[in-house]
Amino acid sequence: MKFLKKKRILILGLSILLVCGTLIGCGQKQQSTAKNDTDKKTLLIYCAAGVNKPMEEIAKEFEKKYGTKVQYTYANSSELISQMEVSKKGDLCVLASDEDYQTANKKKLVLDKKNLVYHVPVIAVPKGNPAGIKNLNDFTKSGVKVILGDPKTSPLGKLASKLFQKQGIESQVKNNIVSTVTTVNEMVTFVSMKKADAAIMWEDNALNASKNIDLVQIPKDQNLIKMVPISVLKSSKDKELSNKFISFVTSSQAKSIFIKYNLKPIK
Repeated sequence: MKFLKKKRILILGLSILLVCGTLIGCGQKQQSTAKNDTDKKTLLIYCAAGVNKPMEEIAKEFEKKYGTKVQYTYANSSELISQMEVSKKGDLCVLASDEDYQTANKKKLVLDKKNLVYHVPVIAVPKGNPAGIKNLNDFTKSGVKVILGDPKTSPLGKLASKLFQKQGIESQVKNNIVSTVTTVNEMVTFVSMKKADAAIMWEDNALNASKNIDLVQIPKDQNLIKMVPISVLKSSKDKELSNKFISFVTSSQAKSIFIKYNLKPIK
């Protein structure tokens, strides 16, 4: 009897040790997983709203390859520059044009840039072009409802003003403006819903919304084609990783993603 009792105690003791060992092992594994999640690096990127779709896909591919998360802040370039200036945080910025980069550079926010893709302005009209818009001069026609980017805060709004100034029709176009917005995505929504007859937006945004929008090309001699730059911010705490993202976003893999979204990569 004493032998059996000792045997039971021994078996019970071994069982307790086995359970404790398993629990400790699980705890260590959970602790290790939590530590890995905490240690995962993140890049904060200020990005022009007009290129959000390709940049989102590029971020996913970058994370797959390097295990680094990419967090975007989307807005128009003027708003992004203000955010960078106030927060003094972040790793990179993707702005709508070289002029925006120069503004950020004057404020000593950015390092050297690399140009990613061409940004081509076009005339966007609702599907079927009900107002019969054929060129920039048609923005002055009586009864035409025009929606544009805000000329004070939106890079696309400022660009539209320059296009109309170049044609000498800015004052006439103003009479037909029914609304101004801060981002190209808002403009796409307005035109798609036929709340405007014509707008100036980027070619890729119009093509990506081609189910609801038609586009009219602007002749090269009348147009103001831009380039989208990317640059590392002076505030970046991991410039090596930031430069790795730039190398990736200018790679052939990333260029194929830009092409997928109707953007023309710069060679």
